[in-house]
Amino acid sequence: MHALKRQINMVLAVGFITLMTQNTVSFAQGVPVMVPDEIPPYPENVPLSPGRQGAIWAGHENTPNGGRPEINTVAEMLEVSGYTAPAAIEYARLAALAADGNWGPSLFYYCKNPHGGTALNAEYPVPLEVFDGVYSIGHDANNIWAIETSDGIILVDTLNNAEQAYGFIVGNMMRLGLDPLDIKMIIVSHGHGDHSGGVEYLNELTGAAVGMSEVAYQIALASGSIPPRDENDFAITNGMEIVLGDTTLTALLTPGHTPGTISLMIPVTWNGEEHMASYMGGAATPRDIETIDQWRRSMEHIQFYNQALHADVILGNHTISDDGLTRIAQMAEDPSTNPYIVGHEAVLGYFEAWRMCLGADIEQKLYDGQTAESIPSRAR
Repeated sequence: MHALKRQINMVLAVGFITLMTQNTVSFAQGVPVMVPDEIPPYPENVPLSPGRQGAIWAGHENTPNGGRPEINTVAEMLEVSGYTAPAAIEYARLAALAADGNWGPSLFYYCKNPHGGTALNAEYPVPLEVFDGVYSIGHDANNIWAIETSDGIILVDTLNNAEQAYGFIVGNMMRLGLDPLDIKMIIVSHGHGDHSGGVEYLNELTGAAVGMSEVAYQIALASGSIPPRDENDFAITNGMEIVLGDTTLTALLTPGHTPGTISLMIPVTWNGEEHMASYMGGAATPRDIETIDQWRRSMEHIQFYNQALHADVILGNHTISDDGLTRIAQMAEDPSTNPYIVGHEAVLGYFEAWRMCLGADIEQKLYDGQTAESIPSRAR
């Protein structure tokens, strides 16, 4: 296992004045398109706006995940989830039973009425090798996964912009002794800016092939957030095997969070023992009934693969999805354990709980008067 640097200084992002004097260096969004000689500093951890700031769990203010509230029991679900529709309350109760006390912070995020107001700042996590050759190199809100293969590195998602891609992805790879220029493939889970915003910078830096769903690509291209594809880039399709060297990922189209969201089944090993990681490419719940139902059907789609491939690991694209901040802190303190390995039953319970939360959302919206436009009025 690679030697890891455990301690990271929290510093403000600084201007790259000395680099700017080198006219051989190009820049993207003010960031040098090069691997620097020294590890770049992290961007500033900017406080959240009042509208996004969530409540901190009393008595848990100093936890690695910033004091995120949790739902671990049926009683806690009924007390804090906020559902008022009788059928929604029943769905929420079933969600708590399915989670079986395993996914407290995630359940508080998924089963909430109304949604929103759950974001929290936390200390940036240490970059860490969480499986053999699989590295966590993101920040407090977003997981970024770097997967080593025999032919280079697959990067999953790219953060908000060039500054974050440089400070976190390039910087954390350097902290782990990895070469950012070894990135040969970039997979974009969906087109939201906090996942696709660093694509152009990292593509220019590494020349890596970029893969995303066709729907996500067309939306992002129309918005101007990504450049046009070049000959090495590719469209990800449902059931596609994405191969680099000795590693094969299975991609699934899972629309709902966005129309072009993809998810992944990622084979991993820990101390040589094989495991299967289930990676859902979105987190936040849609706003309308039809799209929530689409997202729910995507849960069923990935759940079939979880069963067929016996998934026993959850990897999220946000730290709230897998309680990554807590798990990273646990692994950093005791590298002999791997809290990401939760077991097959816990993975099935995770997605079943999430699916029940979406059922609660649909019932609550119907109770509150929102209509399902896809259902003929005479059948409502």
